[in-house]
Amino acid sequence: MAFQPRLLSTVPGRPPDVDIIFHGQLLLRSRDGVNCEVGVNPLALNHQLSIWSVTKVPGQPDVVNMRHNGPLNFRGVEGMTIGVTGEIDTRAAWKCVSNDAVDPVQGGGAPPQDFRWILNLEGSLFHNSLLQCPLFGTQNSIKLTNGEYFFRTGVRSGSNLKYVRRRAAGNPTDFRRIGAVARASVFLNQTQSLVMTWRDATAEQTLALGKPPTNGIHEIYVENTPLFIPETSAIGHDELVEYYKVLPGINQADRFTFHSERENPGPFDKGTPTIPCQVIRLDEPGGG
Repeated sequence: MAFQPRLLSTVPGRPPDVDIIFHGQLLLRSRDGVNCEVGVNPLALNHQLSIWSVTKVPGQPDVVNMRHNGPLNFRGVEGMTIGVTGEIDTRAAWKCVSNDAVDPVQGGGAPPQDFRWILNLEGSLFHNSLLQCPLFGTQNSIKLTNGEYFFRTGVRSGSNLKYVRRRAAGNPTDFRRIGAVARASVFLNQTQSLVMTWRDATAEQTLALGKPPTNGIHEIYVENTPLFIPETSAIGHDELVEYYKVLPGINQADRFTFHSERENPGPFDKGTPTIPCQVIRLDEPGGG
């Protein structure tokens, strides 16, 4: 079982207590529908991993809870674990979707938060088969476990970019909207905390995030991105070259390229959607 599908309309209506935001060279996978593994690509050498947590309350300065820069290579198992403690009724890695089709070619259909906007390399638009990735369960992975995680698309690519999918055999296809940033929301009760465990160069570290202050939210950012990309260098870039380094066993002729091109005239949108450094899913054939 991959990510468990769940309608966006059934996600709790209140703001989440914790949002985990994923951006960059990261592979999201759930093979049991309960836990999620996040593979951090260590072979994308111009990317750098940065993880930090802040607590945000309107009208107050952000409170930084933790920050980790660099690889997660100090532990013998997963580089980091994130899990809910306390009384737990449901454990699931939810793929929040709509009843509408996702149409990346035209850029329409499902609403922007539909998790299927995040590219699924195991799905019908790409390899349509299970892919082997050696990162999971190693120091280059983060495991989300023991709770309910509501996965949605956080940000889609800007409307002034298109992405050209090519393979040795077959005609190219243009995609006009894709998911660039993913998010996993967690809703806590009064008895629960979200606990992060990792190791720095000296010792094991633990951070427990309980219910945030009134109207507040805890945010956790997991970024594996270049330190800086000039706007012009984003055009023509292909992130799949980096992903194939950690997806062995795919013949060269079967590999795709996925180049970004300028679609519309006018000033560049600012922010991460314009940088083609997208998170991907390994969500099985049929996973959308």
